[in-house]
Amino acid sequence: MTLKKIALITGTLLFSLSTQAHAVDTDYHYDGLQPENLKTSYQLAKSVSNSKTIMKVQGNSNASRYKAVGYISNKDSWAGRGVEAMGTGFVIDDYTVLTNAHVIDNQKGNAAQVKYIRFMMNRDGKKIPYNFEVKDIVKIPSADLAVLHTKKRLTNYVKPLKLATDPQIMQLRRGTPLYSVGYPYHGTDDYTTRYWNQAVFLRQSPNMTELVMKDRFRAGASGSPLVDANFTVYGVRTYSHKLYNVNDDKYGRVELAGAESLYGYSGALVLKYSY
Repeated sequence: MTLKKIALITGTLLFSLSTQAHAVDTDYHYDGLQPENLKTSYQLAKSVSNSKTIMKVQGNSNASRYKAVGYISNKDSWAGRGVEAMGTGFVIDDYTVLTNAHVIDNQKGNAAQVKYIRFMMNRDGKKIPYNFEVKDIVKIPSADLAVLHTKKRLTNYVKPLKLATDPQIMQLRRGTPLYSVGYPYHGTDDYTTRYWNQAVFLRQSPNMTELVMKDRFRAGASGSPLVDANFTVYGVRTYSHKLYNVNDDKYGRVELAGAESLYGYSGALVLKYSY
């Protein structure tokens, strides 16, 4: 089933003239949101204390491995050309940034024109130490993932984050903590502040395309990496039921969320389209 108009669960933000933030509508399929899967995932999330999820200000630092994470600006967005939507992305090799496809989509659900996309690596508020132009975009078929190729060599400025192998992803066990840095909603109209998150892995989605998480995921964090203690990336944070600190439903109250997995087909294509 294709899911449409899920404005309460996807995490790209729009900045309008009124500075009102909204979630993006998508046509992407999310296995973790299928009714038959939600019941099991809800029980798993409910069994873990919400205190296991953490979100706190990270700030930017040239000494941190999270330097590879940045703010993505899209001014050819689902809201129309000239209206900025944003998300998060991260460096995975010399010229490649990985993010969610819905972060870089235009009104028609296609990749936006690259001249309207910017990757502001290691941004924190008004501090924008790096602002990269994008050369081209490749969307990963049948996944909410996209790779952006930059004009400048990213590894001249940062060490990329390494992607997990299929065996590493399969070794994830329920209760394993995973970590992230992104640009989430945190109660104000400023979505440029970097936040660090601790999340808890619950299970693989039945079709193996997603990591089901207990995660304090908020709008704007779409495209941020899920890493282990060694900064190896297992997935890309994508959706939740509680984008704006509001308990929209029972799933939001237990911080149930999902991330695109880099297992199998998706991870192989990300590597194929990388430099």
